[in-house]
Amino acid sequence: MLVVLALVAGAAGLWYYYRGATPVPDENESDEVADGDWLANLHDQNPRVAEEAARQVKELGAEALPDIQAVLREPAASPPVTKAALKAAGILGPAAAPLVAEVAELLPDPAYTAEAAVALSFMGRDAFVPLRRALDSEDPVVRREALRSIGKLRERAPLDARAVVPLLVAGLSDRDPGVRTVAATYLGIVGEHPDAAVPALINALKDETPEVRSAAASALGSFPSAAATAIPALRRATGDKDADVAREAGVSLVKLQSGGSK
Repeated sequence: MLVVLALVAGAAGLWYYYRGATPVPDENESDEVADGDWLANLHDQNPRVAEEAARQVKELGAEALPDIQAVLREPAASPPVTKAALKAAGILGPAAAPLVAEVAELLPDPAYTAEAAVALSFMGRDAFVPLRRALDSEDPVVRREALRSIGKLRERAPLDARAVVPLLVAGLSDRDPGVRTVAATYLGIVGEHPDAAVPALINALKDETPEVRSAAASALGSFPSAAATAIPALRRATGDKDADVAREAGVSLVKLQSGGSK
């Protein structure tokens, strides 16, 4: 009997020891990010940790630039850390304009193309030139993401539509369907200069790729002033063999015939 009691007491002691050494986390305990840990936590899978890190970046402002720049200039930096630095540059927006060159250098790297393009889309007018240059890349992903970011930069910088619309129209002739889809989509989002945009979008209704035709049909609904030209083409597109194209053409027809806009 004494042996049994001793064993029970020993087990209880071990349980107490390990229970004390590994405390059970409190579900109500808030996630805290220590000052200086923001770069490591920007891509944390816990949304609250990432949000707190983003808050710290905003609070630091220009003071965060040296740390971000150090990562972007370090070839041996790990992908998660580099992506965190790119995210930080995007969070700072135009305040990170001094780092446009470093961010743009990562555009051709497949590991960072998307993140670099997104960051540049927030970084102000200085980002326009490297994004425009990236449209000449041999990599269709780089061209696509650069064009998408130019479309976003149109409102965020803002940029003159006269500088953006010709690039989007040219994108409709790109050999890659992903680039053509982005071009059509953002022509509709920008919704300006119908004299150039509408004829190009009408022509895109005949594109071999359904996604491009669908994006073009949707975009045409953003140009009520060009209804006379676009309506016949959209009526034909309602008979497209692709259901998505036919649906988007029908939606745009309703918008234009009712005098509505995007």
